Amino acid sequence: MRRPEPRARKARSVPANPSWRPRGLALAAALVAACASREKRSGAEELALKQRSAGETARRFDDPRTAAALYERSSRNAAAVDRPRLAADAACREGIAELASGTPAKAEASFARAELLARDAGDRALAARALLGLARARRMSGGGDVAGPLREARALAREAGDRTAEALAEVGLGAVSPPAEARERYAAAEKLAGDASEVLGPLRLNRARLDEREGRAADARAGYRAAIVPLSISDDRPGLLGALQAAARLADADPAGAAEAAELHRRAALVAVGLGRE
Repeated sequence: MRRPEPRARKARSVPANPSWRPRGLALAAALVAACASREKRSGAEELALKQRSAGETARRFDDPRTAAALYERSSRNAAAVDRPRLAADAACREGIAELASGTPAKAEASFARAELLARDAGDRALAARALLGLARARRMSGGGDVAGPLREARALAREAGDRTAEALAEVGLGAVSPPAEARERYAAAEKLAGDASEVLGPLRLNRARLDEREGRAADARAGYRAAIVPLSISDDRPGLLGALQAAARLADADPAGAAEAAELHRRAALVAVGLGRE
């Protein structure tokens, strides 16, 4: 008896999905592109990223001088391999660390370098941030044009759509303006980005300074106290130290404010130690 011949197996058909192949090819192309981009990162760029990360760690541990040195190396290494945006970002961080260290002249040089690198990278928002830092460094050192960089920063921030940077420029311009104009600028900053801690802290601090200059001690005292939390959240330690010291000074003048003043002096001393200003 003849055995029946085995049936030939039917070839499995691929589902008729017209989008399957393009999606597969697109995924493969994306993976290849991702691998290629990783392969293009040079040793110097990797080192720059690691140094920037180490700088952030030093900053978090209240060591702004070490942070500044690490950011400076990161910026130099990034610039050496034509990574201007990374170099500008690291130089900006370097300037912030120098401000925290109480060395505004060094900070000014770092921010000036950051601005040039940011412009080279075509990053207007980062260039605006660098100019804001430059103006702050000059104001702290008491030398050089402050309003010019602030106006330029405001223009760049508007072009880049960075409302926070634009608001900070308005706060800075208010700080160097006559009282009536200052209050208008502070109102403009509040409208732009008044809910951001990065803006709210310096905004309240500068309004309180204006109130104190105009003889409204009670309003100034409340304003300094109100600035403490947003300045802490945004990690603006020089500004935080200024707010704590000013609030403590006004509390000292109040016979009923001895306990409040003592607590504010204690907190100010802790911030000063963290900034290396014992």
